[in-house]
Amino acid sequence: MSALTKLLGLPSFLFSVFVFYWSLPIFAIFYRIRFASLGKRNDMLDWARSLVGFFRVTLLQAGEQGLYKGGPCLYLCNHRSWADFFVDAYLTEGRAALMSRWLVYFVFPVFCTSCMILKGIVLFKRGTIADKEAFNAWLDRTLGDSHVPGLLVYPEGHRSTKPTSLPLKRGMLHYAHSRKLPVQVIVTRGKDEVMSEKGQSVHFGRTCVTTFSKVLKPADYPNFEAFFADLQATWDACWAATYGLKDLKGVPRFSMPSPQAYTYSAKTWAQQLAITLVSIVVFAAVCYGSWRGLAAALAATGAAQQVRGQQQQQQQQQRRRRLSSSGGWAEGRGAQAGGRLQWDGGDWGRWVALPLSLEVVTVLLAAWVGGSVLRSFL
Repeated sequence: MSALTKLLGLPSFLFSVFVFYWSLPIFAIFYRIRFASLGKRNDMLDWARSLVGFFRVTLLQAGEQGLYKGGPCLYLCNHRSWADFFVDAYLTEGRAALMSRWLVYFVFPVFCTSCMILKGIVLFKRGTIADKEAFNAWLDRTLGDSHVPGLLVYPEGHRSTKPTSLPLKRGMLHYAHSRKLPVQVIVTRGKDEVMSEKGQSVHFGRTCVTTFSKVLKPADYPNFEAFFADLQATWDACWAATYGLKDLKGVPRFSMPSPQAYTYSAKTWAQQLAITLVSIVVFAAVCYGSWRGLAAALAATGAAQQVRGQQQQQQQQQRRRRLSSSGGWAEGRGAQAGGRLQWDGGDWGRWVALPLSLEVVTVLLAAWVGGSVLRSFL
């Protein structure tokens, strides 16, 4: 992707990141996230559904398999971009805790805090795990305290926009095998077209294609290597089925007939209500402060432009007086031409300045933003 293309797409990308960052308060204000409801609800699914709707993502489901909802499950998804978080949370119907690095929390602390309260995210430090048994025991306790039955993992290890898969990491697969946890592969094409932090681009109205695999149960295999071999073959088959699909005609839309809802504990309900209300207040303060700062900057720019204009008028008057006294108006080279005085062009480059006015800057910025918005819908 060229630097010019990135520059053109930057305004839309930054706006989308802003909405993604503040997605909790924005969608809570419109009550797309039912943060105050007393009955059963699924805030993770509400959040993911709201972002899928904001980006106008159309999800198609290839193949005959659907989401496994028969109990606890390890869902393996391909890792493409920041859009993974809400697209995959939507595809798993908010029934799986996202496993992610702590770095993600510091990049997106607002909605990640809400996910932590809802037990919808498991954060870990990236790197070699010294004591795997202690880590697995911690993971057992973490998942045991969560009301969501699944765990969503990206087995490639990190994001990649290559057309082929990265090698699968074995760490969480060993965990699934040791706990006899069913595993399902979910490969989705097009998530990096919705939003790509690598390319600094965003596109609205994109179509994503998803393939669900059969459910693999570790108890059906004699050892880990046999389990991993079948899992790798299943992953490769899902990848080929998803990325090799050319004709999308007749591919049905992803449907969610009966998503699961949960009854949150009083503590979880109160904490979710509190973090949502606090985020709304902070979001409003940020918007108000940004507006006041922008208004002050525009006012300062306008005042400075007015002062520069007055200074330029004074300088032009002084130059006219100096040129008039030194014979700057000449009859031969530029005095009378059609009954009108002509300017002596020898001093044109030195005396004439064309300041970039506030109006010109505004038009250029509007054209940049407008072009970026138009490109994001193409």
